[in-house]
Amino acid sequence: MLNKQLISKDFSKAADTYDAAAIVQQEICNRAIERLQMLKVDPNTILDIGSGTGKSTRGLQKQFPNAHVISSDVALPMLMQLNQMQPPLQQVASTICCDAEQISIKDGSVDLVFSTSTFQWCEDLQQVFAECWRVLKPEGVLVFTTFGPDTLLELRHSWAQVDQQEHVHSFLDMHHIGDLLLACHYGDPVVDMEVITIEYRKARHLLRDLKDTGSRGKFVAESVSGGLTGKGKFQRFEDAYEQYRLKNGLLPASYEVIYGYARKLPSKFKHMASGETEIHIPLDEIK
Repeated sequence: MLNKQLISKDFSKAADTYDAAAIVQQEICNRAIERLQMLKVDPNTILDIGSGTGKSTRGLQKQFPNAHVISSDVALPMLMQLNQMQPPLQQVASTICCDAEQISIKDGSVDLVFSTSTFQWCEDLQQVFAECWRVLKPEGVLVFTTFGPDTLLELRHSWAQVDQQEHVHSFLDMHHIGDLLLACHYGDPVVDMEVITIEYRKARHLLRDLKDTGSRGKFVAESVSGGLTGKGKFQRFEDAYEQYRLKNGLLPASYEVIYGYARKLPSKFKHMASGETEIHIPLDEIK
């Protein structure tokens, strides 16, 4: 169970430090936007969920210069950074501060929903997919990235040698994400993954980047038992992380990046309670 208030607070605090520390998030964003070039989409309206300080919004505007881009994020200070970008964003951009599980946009108003490195912070991913489906127009497209269970495995395993607390966020498996897309009646869902590795001189540098991007992933159990980690425990953690040191002298931090694509079926596709799809075709369309 995620503590959303603490997550929002973390991201709000990280608004000024995010861009300098978000190395992996920015790389994932770039790769996701490159994938858009392979899709035959020409959206008029784009919803950018978890836009953060605006790098994804700028990339979407460059890719689709005639589209209206709606930037949304749960942390208002992140959105405020959009107004300070240089050069300024195009006037066709607008902002909404809202939760991805309760999107403040009317039904069937968006051609493309785009999101990178955000859905892992949502408690109910199926609800997120349902909300994206709701705001999409028929034939609208959902393109997103999130993280799989092998993300930060070195960090997870190192802490496991120190105590039994959950120090690393839990991530959904790629196949489970695909099943959720089907359950929400998306058509043509495609889910694949790759591993991106960032290297650090010290484990504490990784923790600093997580803090500076607001990505610590606070859990209810941690907020209750709380308290600062003692020097002795932290030293044992750093010693445990040393087992992963590479031949080049650096420590790896692995990210299992999941890429997802799905399309909202047109209205002629009727969904039955059994979960099966029934297709209604007018007689005059039968050749």
